Amino acid sequence: MKGLIVFLVSLILLLSNLDKPIIYILDEAKNAECAREMLVNDDFIVPFFNGQLRTDKPPLHYFFMALSYKIFGVSAFSARFFSGVFGALTILITFLFARRYISEKAAWLAALVLLSSLHFNFQMRLSVPDPYLIFFMTSSFMSFYVFMTEGAKKWLWLMYVCFGLGLLTKGPIAIALPGLIILLFLILSKQFSWKFVASMNMPLGVVIVLAVALPWYWLNYEATNGLWTEGFFLKHNLKRFSDTMEGHGGFFLLPLVMVIIGLLPLGVFCIQALFHAWKERANKALLYSLCIVLGIIVFFSFSQTKLPNYTAPAYPFIAILIAFLLAGMDGSNVSLKKVKWAYVFYTIIAFAIPAAVYFGLKADKNVHQAAGVWIWFIPIPFGSVLGWYFISKRQMSKFILSMSVSFIFSNFLFFAKAYPRVYGINPIVSSIAIVQNKPDLVYYKMMNSAYIFNMQRLVPAIYTQDSLKMYLKTHPEAAVISRKQFDEEIRSVTDLVPVFEQKDIFENPTTVIYQSGR
Repeated sequence: MKGLIVFLVSLILLLSNLDKPIIYILDEAKNAECAREMLVNDDFIVPFFNGQLRTDKPPLHYFFMALSYKIFGVSAFSARFFSGVFGALTILITFLFARRYISEKAAWLAALVLLSSLHFNFQMRLSVPDPYLIFFMTSSFMSFYVFMTEGAKKWLWLMYVCFGLGLLTKGPIAIALPGLIILLFLILSKQFSWKFVASMNMPLGVVIVLAVALPWYWLNYEATNGLWTEGFFLKHNLKRFSDTMEGHGGFFLLPLVMVIIGLLPLGVFCIQALFHAWKERANKALLYSLCIVLGIIVFFSFSQTKLPNYTAPAYPFIAILIAFLLAGMDGSNVSLKKVKWAYVFYTIIAFAIPAAVYFGLKADKNVHQAAGVWIWFIPIPFGSVLGWYFISKRQMSKFILSMSVSFIFSNFLFFAKAYPRVYGINPIVSSIAIVQNKPDLVYYKMMNSAYIFNMQRLVPAIYTQDSLKMYLKTHPEAAVISRKQFDEEIRSVTDLVPVFEQKDIFENPTTVIYQSGR
């Protein structure tokens, strides 16, 4: 019953305002449209975006989005629906695992850590593969631990099934990273033995993984003559680790910083929780969670491409470590000094957030009119002030609640008010009426990918000036979507003039729509 409550509360929060704003972020747009084209084409083997082969990701999230389209129709809500479901499921299994191996109080606190995290909530509301990967990786880690401690084979088989589903979600990382971390844990906990390795029935495990994932990979290989396989494994796996892609690099310890910030507010206790877990490492569940968190952070510290979503699979387990730390805090055994340094840091952040939102938006002429959304972040500093009161009274449970509930409330306001308001000021919303019903519509060299999904139509590409001239001879009333950087190329060989121009939100490109000036 308690697990059901956790799941339902999580699901309500994650699904609320899920249709806001429109699909606009690049990754969301490409994934949502790819799933739509699979459904339209009735082809679930070869992923396409705007009619072109897309090699970025395996298909499992496309399948769930296509199912959602069938149930609810094609919309932003549908594209994000199962992300929210898997987010709620992740919180549920984190709660159940912590209750089983830590304590009841730690289980509730672990769920609270995740529910109050803005980044966890944000990640679980996007039409991207990460919510699915986080769930399957978390499930595989937890299934292994249950098998190791209790010996029931059903958990071992479940782990292998989750490996296979993870392989269908984001590729080899779903197996390689858990495998390395599990090996590390067995060595550190002095539980590694060939007898135990034999008990894992790895040959049968390989069969289960391949039975889940190989059919799609093989059918795709046959259908694309290996083009998808080459693009996915070489570019989107090896190259992302060895090279900085799309400007997403950073210093070595950036993944650790991402985890701390990503789990705010209770993420401020992350470092303290890591050290405390090591001190209490005799508790095998804590040592296991610690190995998972550090394994993920260290692995992506060596990766040349660094993104906040890469370290998100660590969230459930650092939530457990933070929960264990906080569960030991009560009025009888905790001093102000134990939490003061972290809470001072958090208080500064809490007051800085509304100010940063206001001045950050005000400084951007494209969205300065939305600077007033800072007001929706006021619960955060209010909660921090209330927290100091509860600390002074040594009411630690109320102190923790003041932090987390204020953030949960502000998260709700963020997704209901601030996020739609800011991201609603985008070139797609402003210009879609111009191009939506245009029978002759193309783009020149580059365009905002979100047009495709929001118009639910393909837009042919033109890459050379000569091709553009030839197209306009037979389609003189055509509209052309492009970017400001190609303005001279377009206008030097055609009579097209801009009828719309707007800079993308928080990005450098400026979207321009051209039509004939005659």
